[in-house]
Amino acid sequence: MTKITNQYSREEMEEMMRRWIAVNNKAEREGNWRYLADFYTEDCVYGWDTPNGKYEFVGRETIRETCVGAAMDPYKGWTYPYDKIVIDETRGNAMVTWWQVPPGAPKRADGSEMKVIGASYFQYGGDYQWCEQLDLYDYTQIVNLIRECVDTGILKEMPVMSSERVHDDQK
Repeated sequence: MTKITNQYSREEMEEMMRRWIAVNNKAEREGNWRYLADFYTEDCVYGWDTPNGKYEFVGRETIRETCVGAAMDPYKGWTYPYDKIVIDETRGNAMVTWWQVPPGAPKRADGSEMKVIGASYFQYGGDYQWCEQLDLYDYTQIVNLIRECVDTGILKEMPVMSSERVHDDQK
């Protein structure tokens, strides 16, 4: 894995986050999350926990096809607006919270927003690329939100979840 150092300035880390949010916004608009892989080092590690085990992959092109590829393909039209961003330039990492919001930002009958909060840890690898990303969220809440979207007609069917891909993709 890319060597982690604390030789990055606050300005560089903030610029990395600005670039990252810009490419996230592009991915949301176009429904293609594969652009994000350009912001990972060649040996980046990216993953998240699922009820069936860790969904984790190593390498920019592998991540392009899995974590920001097949795992995100069912979520065209969804948005993931960042809520809070904490940057620690002394360690070269960032922690962010974001919302997973269905297409059209729908509201429930009671007026509450249909969304679930999540978080991501990033380790900076220099040259405006992450060398590690770990997503953290309540998997059950996300599955429940997606089921609610199917039940209300926002989605036609349940997508194949990453927990179902763990054993297939990682054999």
